[in-house]
Amino acid sequence: MENLQQLVDKFPSTLKEYKTTVACGSIALLSGYLLYKYQSRGRVSEKWNKRYDFIVVGAGSAGCVLANRLSENGIFSVLILEAGGEDSAITMHMPVGCLDVCSNSKYLWVDYTTPQTGCKNLIDQRSASQHGKVLGGSSSVNWMAYVRGHREDYNSWESLGCTGWGWGNVENYFKKMEDYFLPGDHFGHGGPLKVSENLPNWPITSVFLKASMELGLKHNPEYNNGNNQGVSRAHLTTRNGKRWSAAQAYLRPAMKRSNLHVVTDAHVTKILFDGKRAVGVRFVREGGFTYEVLAEKEVIISSGAINSPHLLLLSGIGPKEELQKHGIPIVAELPVGLNYQDHSTAFRNVFFENPQVPKEEHLYKANLSSTKSLMEYFIKGKGPLTTAAGQAFSFFDVDKEGNYFLSNKMPEIQIFMIGGPFIVDPDDEVLSRFNEFANFGPLLLETMKNADRRQGVVLAPILLHPRSRGSITLASADPLQRPVIDPNILSDPEDQRILKIGLKFVSDVLKSPTMTSLGSYFSENKFPTKDRIAPDVDPESEEYLEKLVSTACTVCWHPAGSCKMGAEGDTSAVVDPQLRVQGGIQGLRVVDNSIMPHLTSGNTNAPAIMIGEKGSDLILQSYRGI
Repeated sequence: MENLQQLVDKFPSTLKEYKTTVACGSIALLSGYLLYKYQSRGRVSEKWNKRYDFIVVGAGSAGCVLANRLSENGIFSVLILEAGGEDSAITMHMPVGCLDVCSNSKYLWVDYTTPQTGCKNLIDQRSASQHGKVLGGSSSVNWMAYVRGHREDYNSWESLGCTGWGWGNVENYFKKMEDYFLPGDHFGHGGPLKVSENLPNWPITSVFLKASMELGLKHNPEYNNGNNQGVSRAHLTTRNGKRWSAAQAYLRPAMKRSNLHVVTDAHVTKILFDGKRAVGVRFVREGGFTYEVLAEKEVIISSGAINSPHLLLLSGIGPKEELQKHGIPIVAELPVGLNYQDHSTAFRNVFFENPQVPKEEHLYKANLSSTKSLMEYFIKGKGPLTTAAGQAFSFFDVDKEGNYFLSNKMPEIQIFMIGGPFIVDPDDEVLSRFNEFANFGPLLLETMKNADRRQGVVLAPILLHPRSRGSITLASADPLQRPVIDPNILSDPEDQRILKIGLKFVSDVLKSPTMTSLGSYFSENKFPTKDRIAPDVDPESEEYLEKLVSTACTVCWHPAGSCKMGAEGDTSAVVDPQLRVQGGIQGLRVVDNSIMPHLTSGNTNAPAIMIGEKGSDLILQSYRGI
């Protein structure tokens, strides 16, 4: 009775504390909502002119840069057309919300590859190949990793005939776009794109850094200085705990200009030509209504490495056989879609017997439903909700003998470490939706389970420079039918060999003194042996790694190369180093990651924005003095 009386006596103060917590939480949420509405200010046009100087197709990472830079001088009129809607969702701007938005069809082109040899444990052997369909494109839905790549990526481009695209040139554009948290001459300061370190510093991230260094990798906190080999905490396109997409950095500030019109929900279905000159575009909006608008100077395609080649093919630019197959009149015969490539990975889930942080701090769902976390985020811009999925990266080279090591060359492998609050409850609805989008089959879903709700990490070795090449082709001449996406991943035996070395590194990380002290284990170690991807095989064995490479891979959603850049006269190229479409075409450029001769060494959003910056300069130089 005494305990009951104490509870009764305490109840009024407890209720008061509860009401205060609820009130503070409500204020925090309202403040956050108003903040995002403020950040999302700008004018999306419901009316547009019949003619513009420039038409930009796609408001993605490069397209947002183009819209800003081409309209900056106030002389040129610019229209940018985006098939998706506005970037107004709160979770889109909240770093921890990246799992939510990157699996939400409202903001994505929901695409899947053709059946792939290395994807036997995906449903129908088809890998998800999602990309952004919203203002900001993939920069609004990605995991915010900021990776310039390695200097030799760009020197290699230049050696292939892409004059002006070497590191000595493109580094200046990286600096121009950046407002970097690190000091020093290697980085830009005062640019529109905010770059920060992934915070808070989760203890498990330090564990991964230490374990990697025990295997011979050096700490390289300035990995974007031209040589990214080593291990570091991740750098992100965030500031004060909020996503800093290309839309926030470039498009939103420019939308107040009278010479820039931004039209959403506008799916461009065809480029219009007068002979071989691009003179405008046709697009369709909700309800099936079709419109045409004309360009006085240029049409610029910036729709990404899947949609840009698709639009060119639909408009009569591509391989002769492909166009004839679908009854499309040929405007120019070019190898559109034939250099397609994507990074690939086979991830491992690692859990720990000896956790480093309390359970409620590393469970995804617990943070999103925590009043404390919400208040800390919206009022202070701090806490677990400011965390993005990629906690740390390592980059390294490999040799013919199967060793991994550091060099001054382009790295062959990236390890992408996911941790912090991204270890989820096995019944979490966001995880379930993400897995559905990722197209994981039953065996892969088993490896995702965290039945004991233990702390853990995902370690994903990424093949950075695939030798394999795929294609983007037409499914039909219907512009609303998605293209056929075939990255042809791991079709080259060398790709399989290198990715297996990446998986070996992950196994060695698990055996490092630091990880061993935490009681680390692969999720498969707890399965009945018959339920493993390779039944009755040790998850740390060579045989198991070979099975992962041959059956459990997926693409990384880093598509590139399908409108390859090359020297004028290069028969394998679609655009020249000025990004002008070849084949006698006038008034048409492609400015996005589809122009890459080959992939860069890491996540591809930073290079896409750089391509937008350099592409804008190339275009403006053509009209200087006019």
